Amino acid sequence: MAAAKHAPHRELDEHQAERALAAWREHDAAHALHGHDRAALCAADAPRALVLEHLVRPGLARDLYNACARLGRLLADAGASPSLAVTTLDGAVRALEDADVPWDLARLAPARASVAEGYFASVVDGERLAARRAWEHPACAVKVGKDVVAIVAGFPADDGEALADWAARVALAVSRDGHRSAIVAGDGPAVAELTQALALVGISLATSAEPPGWLASLLKRG
Repeated sequence: MAAAKHAPHRELDEHQAERALAAWREHDAAHALHGHDRAALCAADAPRALVLEHLVRPGLARDLYNACARLGRLLADAGASPSLAVTTLDGAVRALEDADVPWDLARLAPARASVAEGYFASVVDGERLAARRAWEHPACAVKVGKDVVAIVAGFPADDGEALADWAARVALAVSRDGHRSAIVAGDGPAVAELTQALALVGISLATSAEPPGWLASLLKRG
């Protein structure tokens, strides 16, 4: 990679911006690991254009880092590989250097970090969402009698409002399924919230000294 450039910053004209964006895409396409990487290239054009703009334009570095974080999130959402996310700015720099456009090397390292942060933040958010979906109806429930359902109340209880919303969704779904009573077991706050929500839709708690074996086993694993 070329040394830092100290020439005055300038705006990219339309032709330069189009050429640099195309060159950046080509660079990433040449380093794509799989189909998702290639599919992610065009989906991220908007933040790529902003990254190029802020790399060469003086002003708040925050705008560049925000654009980089957005680029990282879009790459993650499109299923791009971590390798593409952490190396994609190489393509931006190469494109600007090939066009002989000055840019600020001091911004490169934090810009890379911002892309990575955006990428992995999106991955973590997706994992959390997937984990919570495991507690949604019908995944959290099974019919154990003619009109009785057993429910695992394991929704994370760190957000009271989210917990109440979950309990309401489950209760309404159980009611729509025609169940009249429920066996509920799990975490204390989640059980309490779900019990209240079930009562509001007319579903009573079934009397059971012990939860069904499959339910007890699941709770132990959780």
